Amino acid sequence: MEQNKPKTKFSRRSFLKATGATSAVLGLSGLGFFGYEAGRDPASYTGWKTFEGGDQTFPRHRFTVNEPPYEKVGPTRRVDPRSEIVFSRLPTFVRYWRQDPRIESLPEHLQKYYQEHPEDLELDLENIKVLRPKLMADQEKYGRTFLLAEAWSEAMAAVVPPRITEPPEKADFPYVGWGRGQEKLRRPYKLKSPAKTSRLIKKIAHELGATLVGIARLNPDWVFQYPIPGRGLDPNQPLEIPSHWEYAIVVGTPMSWDPMYANPNYGTSEDAYSISRIIAYRLAAFIKYLGYAARPHTPGYSYDLMVPPIMIDAGLGEQARSSIVITPELGPNFRAAVVTTNIPLKPDKPIKFGVESFCKTCKICAEQCPSGAITKGDKVVVRGYRKWQLHAAKCYNFWNSNLGNMGCRLCIAVCPYTRKANWLHRAALNLSSNDPTGLSHDALTQLQKIFYPGPNPQDYYIPSLGGKNASYRRPPWWLRTEDFIEFE
Repeated sequence: MEQNKPKTKFSRRSFLKATGATSAVLGLSGLGFFGYEAGRDPASYTGWKTFEGGDQTFPRHRFTVNEPPYEKVGPTRRVDPRSEIVFSRLPTFVRYWRQDPRIESLPEHLQKYYQEHPEDLELDLENIKVLRPKLMADQEKYGRTFLLAEAWSEAMAAVVPPRITEPPEKADFPYVGWGRGQEKLRRPYKLKSPAKTSRLIKKIAHELGATLVGIARLNPDWVFQYPIPGRGLDPNQPLEIPSHWEYAIVVGTPMSWDPMYANPNYGTSEDAYSISRIIAYRLAAFIKYLGYAARPHTPGYSYDLMVPPIMIDAGLGEQARSSIVITPELGPNFRAAVVTTNIPLKPDKPIKFGVESFCKTCKICAEQCPSGAITKGDKVVVRGYRKWQLHAAKCYNFWNSNLGNMGCRLCIAVCPYTRKANWLHRAALNLSSNDPTGLSHDALTQLQKIFYPGPNPQDYYIPSLGGKNASYRRPPWWLRTEDFIEFE
């Protein structure tokens, strides 16, 4: 019996780890003020490439002049794009010339233009008679060399949401040709290895604007039991998971940092939603160009699946008390989209970096949640999985209980993991991730409350519900309406 008693004493190694962690926390608290100031530096705004205008570095104010540096020397007129813009002129020229190859057959504006610019007539004729046929012939011989470049261009052109009107077995696959009924299925190119393809897909996603990218083999448990409207499926019939939904690629970006901290009134999910949507549309277009199926699942409500557990499977983070996934780089400030595909990939492995143990003791998000939607209790079993469960109806009701932009996002703003990439916050992340004792968690939580205090949760409500229209932080200068708009 004696040998079955749990051990209650620290080993020497555990003691050293614990005291080292405690000393590190004390050191961090002494440097807390400087870390707070470092967080104001726009260069630490993780995921925002331009650093809030930081790329615009040339001292233009030293070179200003009173007049534009071009010279007006006579009467002016506006450009006629029908003839003077080659991208507009040439398609019209080709259409008429094929019907009747005479100058007289062209529209009057083109006749006039070519009479005034005969050299352009020669060049345009060379384009359609000589250059294009040679280009088509060489494309057959050498075009494969530039396949990825063409796929990249195809991806960058995909900015309009794909309108899904057909089931996945049709809508997800790449077709070539013109007009309904004339398309043929694009054959997939043979890829050298899943590992190389995964590296390529991640690089393309980052080039498209993704801050974080992860790959998972799709767990069927995360697919909706019934489809939502507008996805090419009958919402009244169970969703049969297509066999080509083999992998899930997660992409996304953070919300703009300063408005996010000024939630619930000044932040918006739409800034990151729009970017993540476009990344997913473009990545799906890239994959389809290679001959494989791809289907974007994008925020706010164009999904066929649950995104948070897929993020976890893809190694991007862990679930938090708020039910949102916390990532090491961005905390919970990450808006994700998913692309399901059958292109052969090498999945990433999940990570565990201390979020669960931290969230057990922190509870700041639950304390600051005005609606009480975030539990202060333990995990519960939901659909066969143990997790912290958000009370969604309470959360949504608060969305209709505060002014400003629709939603709340306070749980993201107040989370200790939601920090910009300055040296102190990186040090705190390393400490909490590598502290086996958990002793640092309480100290880091207290630092959060000292340096980033929040108002009384009741104050977040609208005045008619007893609130003060409060926000977690002051809004950035460019969202302070009273400084720019004068109301009568």
